Amino acid sequence: MPSISEILKGKTARDEARVTELRAERESLSYMRDGALEEITTKPDRYRQYLALQADNIRCSVGNVALTIVQMPEATRIGTTDFWHDQGRYVLDEAMNNGAKVYLPPRDPKRRGYFMGYYYDVSQTSGRPLREAEVLTDKSPRMMAALTALMDQSPVALAEDKEISSPAFYDEASYTIYINPDQKPSAVFAALATEIAYARAHERGYNKGYKRELYKLDAESVGYMVCRRFGVECSPPDAKYVNILYDGYPAVNRGEALEQLRGTARKIGDGLDQKLNPRQQERKTSRQYGRR
Repeated sequence: MPSISEILKGKTARDEARVTELRAERESLSYMRDGALEEITTKPDRYRQYLALQADNIRCSVGNVALTIVQMPEATRIGTTDFWHDQGRYVLDEAMNNGAKVYLPPRDPKRRGYFMGYYYDVSQTSGRPLREAEVLTDKSPRMMAALTALMDQSPVALAEDKEISSPAFYDEASYTIYINPDQKPSAVFAALATEIAYARAHERGYNKGYKRELYKLDAESVGYMVCRRFGVECSPPDAKYVNILYDGYPAVNRGEALEQLRGTARKIGDGLDQKLNPRQQERKTSRQYGRR
């Protein structure tokens, strides 16, 4: 029969082995995430795939979306078991060990750092049907309300100009977004979402390195994510030069740049959501978003 001393030594050895194992798993997951970020910002098709998944899961971090793409390429709507419970759904037993391993914040807000956890795709869950966002078309009764709410997200003045060839255009010299009212509402919405992104990047001239051509992919990416979130027809950006834009960036900086785009798209979209769905916004809690 082992002695108490031997039992304690065995417990210590197992604990140390588990710590070593977890450290190795975290390092492996970090390498996977960095590799995914490199691929997303190098290959145009991967970048477009990332944008679509990020737009449909705007509250999920860039790193976790990148990890999900690598592990579950066909994923569409993703979240933790807690997130799916909040949606009235549950993860199927056979899928519990087949999720995408990601980094999650601790449930206790007083604790710091991130822990390894799992995202599951909607196809791995069952339960209440998901509530889909209303598609905003030119004939949608809420289109004009959405367009009004989007205008409120502009950091610069708005003005009418029937002479411009595009539905909307940000003029950096006058800090003004011009809108052609003769264009159809959906086209104005899509163009305005992008031009607002340009204006935010310019920061009313405080961004001394601002050049429209350098921010084209970023602005169009933000516009696309906003449009996709609200069901407005919008083509994904031309990402053929994405590798040049991110050339020389280490993975951490690529992730930070994408996080800025996600943050801008989320802020614009949340502003619209608050105007279009005020009661629904009141019901949403930090618990739902924090654990996703």
